[in-house]
Amino acid sequence: MPFLIINSNAELAQEQIDSLVVEGAELVASELHKPISYVIVDYRYNPNMSFGGKKENVGVLAEMKSIGFGNKPGLAKILTEFLYDRLKADLHNINIEFVDMPASTVAIGGNLLG
Repeated sequence: MPFLIINSNAELAQEQIDSLVVEGAELVASELHKPISYVIVDYRYNPNMSFGGKKENVGVLAEMKSIGFGNKPGLAKILTEFLYDRLKADLHNINIEFVDMPASTVAIGGNLLG
């Protein structure tokens, strides 16, 4: 049920992507106190993104969706640090949108969670 979608113009090797999505899932599960079996992390490389009007600037546009967040400011800080460490993006170019999903709009295995 927690979904982390990472859009970036940071070109990564497949090994780095594999590590990013696995470690990202572990981080999200731990911080949100959710079963890791529910966590989905997706990395999307897009060389056509610009940050501050320049394609050379490395950045991130992430979307963090969950049913509840708890400490959203703390999660924002931890996710930003994680993305900074892994993607080497400028801190001011790491943007995260938080979407609090109602349980009645999320299904797993064909069953709504609320």
